[in-house]
Amino acid sequence: MALIDRIEDLIKSEINAFLDKAEDPQKMTAQIESELQDALAECRSTAAQIIAEQKGLSRQHEDLAKGIEHWQQQAELAVSKGRDDLAKAALIEKQKLVDTQEENQKQAAQLEDALHKLNEDAARLSNKIAEVKAKQQQFYRAQNSAVARLKVRSTLNSEEVQNVCARFSQLEQKVERIEAQVESYDIGKNDVYQEFKQMEQDEKLSEELAALKQKISGKQTVEQSTSAQ
Repeated sequence: MALIDRIEDLIKSEINAFLDKAEDPQKMTAQIESELQDALAECRSTAAQIIAEQKGLSRQHEDLAKGIEHWQQQAELAVSKGRDDLAKAALIEKQKLVDTQEENQKQAAQLEDALHKLNEDAARLSNKIAEVKAKQQQFYRAQNSAVARLKVRSTLNSEEVQNVCARFSQLEQKVERIEAQVESYDIGKNDVYQEFKQMEQDEKLSEELAALKQKISGKQTVEQSTSAQ
């Protein structure tokens, strides 16, 4: 059958190798999927026709069986009536129907074999379609990832971004210079501040020391007066 030959050719084709050579993998996978879908639709359509023929043969088989039974009964009736001539004629008609029935059975067997092959081919086509769709999704993901990475790289390497980064670097250097200048102003002030703070601390210690000496001196005076008495 031409249809089966065509399907076999599609299934045996090296899809992956074909895609590797394609300039546009997405377009090629879409084209292959479309061809496989068309072949699958034709396969199913042919299978539907075969099923319809099988049903017709089945009905014809039942009619032939009834006809064979009818002529068998007629032959038996003729024999019982002593009409061998009519019995032979009935048997001839019966044999014609038997021959037709045998021919129909051969056709039914051929149709069953063809339908079986079509079902196998349809299953294989469905699997191939699923593979192509998976491959197509893989291409989509790879392309989207590549496009996103390219956009990031091109953005990072763009002259505008480089200029902005350079401006930030200049601003950082300017801020560092300002901070250094501020710190330079605080150098002398910090020394004076420390001197005044040290002086205040020394004065406070002197006062505390004088008070302590006075306290001790007072105690000694009291003790001497007590001893004299």
